[in-house]
Amino acid sequence: MATLNATNNVTAVTQWGALKRQFPDGVGSVKRNRLRWDMQIQPTTLSDVYDIRLHYSLERVPKVFVRSPDLIQPADDPIPHRYGDGSLCLYLPGTGEWDRGMLMADTIIPWASEWLYFYETWLGTGEWCGSGHGSPKPDEAECERTRSKACALYPR
Repeated sequence: MATLNATNNVTAVTQWGALKRQFPDGVGSVKRNRLRWDMQIQPTTLSDVYDIRLHYSLERVPKVFVRSPDLIQPADDPIPHRYGDGSLCLYLPGTGEWDRGMLMADTIIPWASEWLYFYETWLGTGEWCGSGHGSPKPDEAECERTRSKACALYPR
């Protein structure tokens, strides 16, 4: 069970411990209640391996950046669901999808892997099959047809 402080927030040290338990090859540190975590993630067995970095403090929302390989952006189509600083848009803050009482090892990191899966699918098909704000929810049937055509050997 996660250790909560007086405001029901999981401490940065507890977040670090949960990340280390679930992703033992990752490395990170907590200094002045700020967490940095680096790890490799591979959304599927056929996917690229990505180096990601997570930044977190109790004063800010978690941010995940892809350090390598560089994400490919077609000239006419910006990469969907990224913030201006390049971090991944994994959830909509303020909606309750994620809060500081949740472990990032169970939420933010799996969501980053899912984001990378949707990114790779988008590169191959031109369709972003993840949900999100700012764009209409994709047609599930169309995404399934697209996935089955372009990614028959690319399981989730």
